[in-house]
Amino acid sequence: MSTPFRLWFDRGVNLAMLWTGSALAGSGLVMEFRFEPGPGRPLTVWGLDWNAWATLHYTLGLIMLGLITIHVWRHRTWWKNVLCRQRSIALILVFIVALCLLLVPMFGP
Repeated sequence: MSTPFRLWFDRGVNLAMLWTGSALAGSGLVMEFRFEPGPGRPLTVWGLDWNAWATLHYTLGLIMLGLITIHVWRHRTWWKNVLCRQRSIALILVFIVALCLLLVPMFGP
């Protein structure tokens, strides 16, 4: 890849992460606060019921995971430089905790 293309690709991924993350948070807020139980709760918001919002939220979550994967892969040399050259115990612990938070839910009960 040429350098200008890489720059624009990275910017596009970052922008897509911003927009997807915002939509993901917004759909979660709609599901939590607009569909809460009680009198006067709406059956739909913008023509979508709770199940449609849940499907949208799930799909946005998968898109966000894909974008994060692309982002981390594109900056893998930075990760290598930071983790291998600095050798800070605090930095290594932060990385281990993040890795555990990623993997433990997949292998839990």
